[in-house]
Amino acid sequence: MNIQASVVIPAFNEQERIEHTLKTLKEQSWVQEIITVNDGSSDATGEICEKYSDVTVHFKSNHGKGQALKAGWEKANGLYIVSLDADIGSTASEGKKLLTPLTYPFIDVVIGTLPPSKKRGFGFVKRKAQNVIYKKTGKWVTSPLSGQRAFHRKWLPALLNKNYNGFGIELAMTIDLINAGAQIVEVDTNITHRHTGKNLSGFLHRGKQWLHIEAALRGG
Repeated sequence: MNIQASVVIPAFNEQERIEHTLKTLKEQSWVQEIITVNDGSSDATGEICEKYSDVTVHFKSNHGKGQALKAGWEKANGLYIVSLDADIGSTASEGKKLLTPLTYPFIDVVIGTLPPSKKRGFGFVKRKAQNVIYKKTGKWVTSPLSGQRAFHRKWLPALLNKNYNGFGIELAMTIDLINAGAQIVEVDTNITHRHTGKNLSGFLHRGKQWLHIEAALRGG
């Protein structure tokens, strides 16, 4: 079955990595269109997006991942929508693995799990997200913060109607979709991107994630 999708990629100051990601996607037969959202970047991200994307949305200032994804979803024409991170390079080809389960009528959303990395942090933000999802939905999600996702466009109205902000979007959309009746599955992929390690920048990033998760739980 020749299944294709709209691919949405939010990007903020990703000039060092996004070109490789977009070049890879241009070569994929499963990619119907590439939609990038330049989220107020101060580097050459916007120019790179324009060069390789079918549609590019530009924000003058940084709005955060949640708003960037929603802006990209609004432009999507495909029956299926795949959201990928900007920094995954050649492993963007693995996005096809997210699409295959959607050919089954009882699957609505697919989350891609990433291979383990020694560079990752201690996992406390991930565990918090897992526990929150379980408490609110009764479902256990292995990779609640994964940005590699695919879903049927019939779920777009439910997502676009929400106020998703920052890094809390993955947690919030998972809860919203499950509670709306969507059937979610996870698939293993070999997608890799830069990881925040056990250093100052890593701790700052995870602290920001934590704050965004707390904001998502408050609904804004």
